[in-house]
Amino acid sequence: GCSSVRPCNAPARPGTLRAGAGGMAALWAMGTPPGAAKLSVKTAKMGKLPETVGQMQQFPGISTKFSPNEAVVIYGDRIKNEYKYAGETPAARNWFKDDRKKKREEERLAEVYRNFREMSRSKSEAFLAAGSAAMR
Repeated sequence: GCSSVRPCNAPARPGTLRAGAGGMAALWAMGTPPGAAKLSVKTAKMGKLPETVGQMQQFPGISTKFSPNEAVVIYGDRIKNEYKYAGETPAARNWFKDDRKKKREEERLAEVYRNFREMSRSKSEAFLAAGSAAMR
């Protein structure tokens, strides 16, 4: 430890552990320290990173033979085509048809509720008006 004879920044004596730079490394070098959590998750090293990072595929389905500018244009065109033809499958057409039908039904129900509220409001106003006239 630190004392007036040996300051805290003095190098550690051989065979002693000190909490500071290298102290924890020395603890772990001897194994898992007491009270430390044991590794419960198995890990794996998947190898080194690729040497040629520039040759990595930037966009899915686009060859690395294209320059980055060409790859962006080609990938953008593919995405546009996917969106363009997205609604042309039978399943998509059925979904849009059912969705429009459901929205029409919701609008119809909302209109029925609005009409009912207006009708009940006008009846209650008429009833209140008749009751106040009878009290005079």
